[in-house]
Order: sequence, then C-alpha cells, then structure tokens
Amino acid sequence: MKQKLKAVCLALSLFILLTGCSSDATSVLDPKNPVSITLWHYYVGDNKIALETAVDQFNKSMGSEKGVVVNAVAKGSIAELEKAVTDSAKGIINAEPMPDVFSAYPDKGLEINQLGKLCDLNAYFTEDEQKPYVEEFLNNGKYDNERLLSIPIVKSTELLYVNATAWNEFAAATDVNEKKLTTWEGIYETARSYYQWTDAQTPETAWDGKSFMGVDSVGNFVIIGNKQLGVEVIDGANEKAILNHDSMKKLFDFYYGGMSLGYLNAVGKFRSDDIKAGDLIAYVGSSSGAAYFPTWIEKNNTQSPIDFLALAYPVFTGGTPTAIAQGAGMSVAKSTPEKQEGAALFLKWFTTEEQNIPFAMTTGYLPVQTGAYNNTEFNASLESLRSGEAADKNVAAVYDIALNQIMDANSYSSMPFNGSYDVRTVLEKSLTTIAESGRQSAVALKEQGMTETEILEALDMNARFEEWLASVRGQFDTLGISYSDE
Repeated sequence: MKQKLKAVCLALSLFILLTGCSSDATSVLDPKNPVSITLWHYYVGDNKIALETAVDQFNKSMGSEKGVVVNAVAKGSIAELEKAVTDSAKGIINAEPMPDVFSAYPDKGLEINQLGKLCDLNAYFTEDEQKPYVEEFLNNGKYDNERLLSIPIVKSTELLYVNATAWNEFAAATDVNEKKLTTWEGIYETARSYYQWTDAQTPETAWDGKSFMGVDSVGNFVIIGNKQLGVEVIDGANEKAILNHDSMKKLFDFYYGGMSLGYLNAVGKFRSDDIKAGDLIAYVGSSSGAAYFPTWIEKNNTQSPIDFLALAYPVFTGGTPTAIAQGAGMSVAKSTPEKQEGAALFLKWFTTEEQNIPFAMTTGYLPVQTGAYNNTEFNASLESLRSGEAADKNVAAVYDIALNQIMDANSYSSMPFNGSYDVRTVLEKSLTTIAESGRQSAVALKEQGMTETEILEALDMNARFEEWLASVRGQFDTLGISYSDE
C-alpha cells in the first residue's frame, strides 16, 4: 500500500480544479484575509494520510487563491467523532467549539440539524453543481427532499470476505459448494458443516470445532436483512421503526442460533482481526476494509500466507438481493458567511473527480461523482491496484462486485428520522447482547454433553426471540421512539 499511497499523493498534487463556490461578484471570501476552517473527521491509516495530503494541496492552491485555510483534525472513531460533535452542538460544559465542517452519517446529521446547527448547502451548490454526483449518494444527504445538509465524500457497500486458502481446504474435504455462500441460510448450513468438520479433527474432545464466519456490523445486518425481506425496519417516511415478526425471526434465528452454537463468532474489535488470528475464515464487512484483510494468519506461532476471496453480499432465500450503500458525508456548521462559503468551497474541490478518485481508491471506497467511473484516472488506479502488493490486489478484487451492488443492483440506505440513530443502536446492541448470553449458556450446555438438538431445545429459541423483541420495544418506549408491530 505504500507505493499506492505515494501515487495517491502524487495524483492529488497534480490536479487543481479552478472552480469556486459562487461568483467572485457575490463571494464574501478575501484572499488578503483568509478564513480558517476546522474539519473534524474519523479517517485513519492511508485514508487519514490521503485526506491530509488533499487538505494541504487545497490550502496551497484553491484555498490560497480564494482565501481559505483548512485544518483537518482526526477525532478517533466515528462514535468518538459523533459524540464530540454532539457535545459541541449542545454546548456541553468543556466541549470544544463546533467545527466548521465534519464527517457525519445521515441520522447523526439530522440530529445536529434539529439543534439548529447545520447549514443548508443548497445555498452554495447550484442545481448544475449537484448534477455530477451519483443521485442516490447525494439524496442520502437531503432531508424533506429539499434541504441539502450533507455532501457525499466517498461511499462503500458490504461484501462477504473469505480466507480462500482455508475455504479451499474445507471445500475439498467436504464437497461444499461456493454457491452455498450466496444465501444466509446456505451460510448457516456451511458454518455448521465447518464447525462439525473441524470438531471431528479432534475426536477426543467434543464441541471444540471452529467458527466459520462473523458479521462486522450487526446493525447493517438487521437493516439490510429486513429490507431483503420487504421490510424497512427504519421507516423514515413515517418516522417510526417497523418490527416485522417474520423477518425479525429469520434474522434472529441466524444470528442468535449461529452465535450460540459457535458457528458464528466475534472475538476481536473487527472481524478482519479474527481472520488474522485464525478464529474465523469468513466475514461480512465493508468494501472499504478490503485493504485490511490479512495476507497471512498466525498458525502454530508462524505466519502462514492466505489467499483472498470476495463475494457478493448474501441474501435471504426468497428475498430481494440488496446491499447497503453507506459512508459518511460532510456537513457544514452554521457560522459566519465566510466560514460557510469556505467550507463549501473545500467540499466542492474535494469531491471533484480529480481529487475524489485517488482519495477513494486508497482502500476500496467508491467515488461519488458519476463521471468518475468512466474516468481514465479511475481505470488507471484500478490497474495499478491489480498489479500492486497483495493488499492492493485485495482492494482491486472488491471493485467489480462493489460497483455492481452500488450502481446496478439494489443498494439501500435507510431514510433517517428523529430517533433513527437510536433505532439502529438499540437493534444492534440488543441482538449482540442476547446472542452473547446465548453463547455463554450454550457453552455450559456443551460441557454437560448435550447434543445440538438438546442445546437448541434448552435455549428455547422462540422464547428468546420474544424476549429480544420485548427488550427492543421497552427501549423504544423509554427513548420515545414510535414503532409498529407486524
């Protein structure tokens, strides 16, 4: 990735787009008295370096010409960034001053807007200036179909990543077919077979099989799984949550059952960590994380190289193939006319094809302007990745699948409403918590020598499902979130 990063920095330094936020006749910017813009973000690693490179290039070119100086500040994880922004917007004691521009997901952006802190970017982006963006990406930052509160920066989707080396060994021994990995039901069956296959390798010890896969974002799993089955669990149009009994039961049986029996697992902070540790051989995760898929694993205190396989996001049998389109945009805080125009100027510059393509392609993100995908720079970057180091090749491998899911297949982003951020949080944390409880209970039952059937009967999946839904309803009631049972 180091060679690629050098190429990114070089590309960013070669392109200077000569456009402005508005005509010089109406601009409030003054090159003789430059305005300082503070930008908060959550990027790390190569993306952080690429962003800082872009900011430096902007400051030396367009920023210098127009009178804008951007200062990029990394605020940790997205959760840490969101807390910092929320504290600033609410005026919490000891909170930092509100940043001029910051990374924000739609539901968090809506929350900050309801505090009266966001600028409507329609004032700075004309209709013609909005046309180049992928329509769905831009609409993700619009509220009430009118106010433009966020500009897309990069987008990603989710894929199924597989340790191809371990998979090939397992497939050869069991005749399992890769087609099984196209559906959630097939994955569950495969995970069960993998656990049993690895368990059989140590016949002297019962129930010591290995987990097959994990899910990086349980929240996405719940939202997209419901959508595949025809349900919008986050119903932005009616500003409520939808708890559909049938679809939620399918999701629950897969995740709770799989986690309880050890067919699925979540050990490290990220599932890619679990791949590297040898705890999993597959996981569902963001296309932007392709560069972090390990090229080797720790095995018997030695590093063993592994091959990489990327597959489309799974679908529930009978459902509509659907994958998430995600990625934080950037919002501009209400402040002075100079700061607002300066922030908008940077966002225009940063999201042009010339700047956006090299930034996006450092790790597997997707550019946000339609023309980028026919751009020679995009194709050249893709070819460079294909001929690069192992991590670069992994990134290149995801693009065909990711592009198809985003541009051609059914991609989906839930429409936010006041409280939708909490809906997602409640669903994710509650399912994760009850699944962990199920795992602990199953461990004790395994030690008693129970069979799989006996364990499932003892866990009483139907009762646990109703317990989960009751917990979700209770938390929604406490938070004042409207919901409907179906």
